Amino acid sequence: MNTFIAILRGINVSGQKIIIMDLLRNLFENTGFFNVRTYIQSGSVLFWVRKQIQKNWNN
Repeated sequence: MNTFIAILRGINVSGQKIIIMDLLRNLFENTGFFNVRTYIQSGSVLFWVRKQIQKNWNN
């Protein structure tokens, strides 16, 4: 199991391009990641990946 951080730029800046963190977290969870956490309203996401899934990224 490995830990990753996604840092999305331009999220929730000056009230534009608003993304609800609950929806962003659900998107990551539905993709197969787990223990997904978002950091305030910044668009930064901390998540864990099982090595099985990570191996598929190389193919």
